[in-house]
Amino acid sequence: MVQTTIVVPTFFGNQLVTKCIESILKNVTNPEILVYKNDIGWLQACNHLMGTTTGDIILLNDDTIVLTDIVKEMRELAYSDPKIGIVGGKSLMSNGETIINYGITIHVDGNSAHKYFGQHKDTVQVERQKAIEGSCMYIKREVIDNIGYFDENFGMGYREEVDYCFRAREAGYRIVSCPSAEYIHFVSKTNAALGIQNTTHEYFM
Repeated sequence: MVQTTIVVPTFFGNQLVTKCIESILKNVTNPEILVYKNDIGWLQACNHLMGTTTGDIILLNDDTIVLTDIVKEMRELAYSDPKIGIVGGKSLMSNGETIINYGITIHVDGNSAHKYFGQHKDTVQVERQKAIEGSCMYIKREVIDNIGYFDENFGMGYREEVDYCFRAREAGYRIVSCPSAEYIHFVSKTNAALGIQNTTHEYFM
């Protein structure tokens, strides 16, 4: 069995992360969890956690509620094909039924949009993507070993996970979304509270 650690960066370490951990313990069989209370931001915290662990990882936002066994579902899909390097989950609204994000569309001007936003959760299947959202992101260790960490020139964040997926695809890996890895995402609880703005478009291009 491939070692897989759920890594949860948290800035405030408040009730959000407590509920996130409780949902993991409820839905994931024998989870290995690593929480990092940090003051450096999501991107840099993720890089720290990538370097701290040795196996595969699932990057999970603290403003999420896990609804299924994401380790089992995402790991099985990741190892169903040796070319798959990164797996994304299915981000849902608080009702647990409506999709927020199931893959990211990248337009030629560099702007992005969430795929399947507003649709019912049962309308999607396993799908190959150009990029997936970082709020629940399974990354094989070999991908980290081959392409490294997130680019810290993205500062406090926005588009760094898209850039990472592009780099992984350029290295020959596939990016897919897993329909059975479901979680509620309360969206931008840290960024909004800290006033972090989406200012990375020019650098991404």
